[in-house]
This record gives sequence, C-alpha cells and structure tokens, in this order.
Amino acid sequence: MNLQDLGNLGEFVGALGVVVSLVYLARQMVHNTASVRAASYNSMVENSIRLLEHAFRDSEFADFLARAEHDPSALNHAEVVRWDAYMTAVFRHFGNMQYAHRVGTLDRQMWLSYRSTLKSDLKTPSWAEWFQDHRHLFSSGLGEAVDEVLAEIEAERRSP
Repeated sequence: MNLQDLGNLGEFVGALGVVVSLVYLARQMVHNTASVRAASYNSMVENSIRLLEHAFRDSEFADFLARAEHDPSALNHAEVVRWDAYMTAVFRHFGNMQYAHRVGTLDRQMWLSYRSTLKSDLKTPSWAEWFQDHRHLFSSGLGEAVDEVLAEIEAERRSP
C-alpha cells in the first residue's frame, strides 16, 4: 500500500465519519423537535388552565364574568378595566396558539381543538364585539382566524 492509497483510505474513513455524524445529528434534531413541541403544548395547556382557573376558583370573578359577557356596557370603570385585561389575556393566548400552529409547534389537531373553543367563545356577542373593538392590539394572523370563525358562525346562524 502506498501513500496515495493510505490518503484515499483516510478520506473514505473521514467521509464515513461525517455521514455517521450527520445521521446522529438528524436523529437528535427529530427528538429535540418532539420535545420542544411537547413542552410548547404543555405550556399552552397551563396557560389555558390559568385563564379558566379564575372562573372556577373564584365565584366573585365568575359572577363578574357572567355580567360582563351579558352586558359589558353595564360595567363600572374598574370592571371595564378588569374585562379588558381578561379579554386581552384570553385573546393573547389564542394568538399564541394560532402562531404556534402556523410555525409548526402546535399540530393541526390541537389547533382545531383550541379553535373550537375560540368559536364557542365568539358565539357570545360581547366577545366578538370586544375583539372587533380591540383587534388592533393583536396580530393580523389572529384577526384573520377570528374573521374566519365569525364568518362560520354567521353562516350557521343563516342556515336552518
């Protein structure tokens, strides 16, 4: 075996090492992506629970929320601030989920589940009106998702 043969063998072994490393890195990236998605989803569920927790743990807040949903114009100044803060938090949460779905960290099945919740909430006229009055605070992506849901709600109302 001469020096050139040894050089060629070295190049081959080096190339094989690069291929093995790339396969290993690809597997690690797949695993890491799954871990990031799971952590992201867990964070979204925790945020959902935190938002809902006020209503099921605090009867005073539940009463306030029912009054606000029924007739926001009847709220006093402090209650309007509270309503605005709560609604901002809720729609920021939906905006975060819509963004996560768009960038691929929330799969379609889970986004559709959250979208159903959004649709249910928007069937309450005060929710839809609040969003329309404050849509400038949110991403255009969320605005488009809300518009799509509102169009579906309107179509369902018109059909027998």
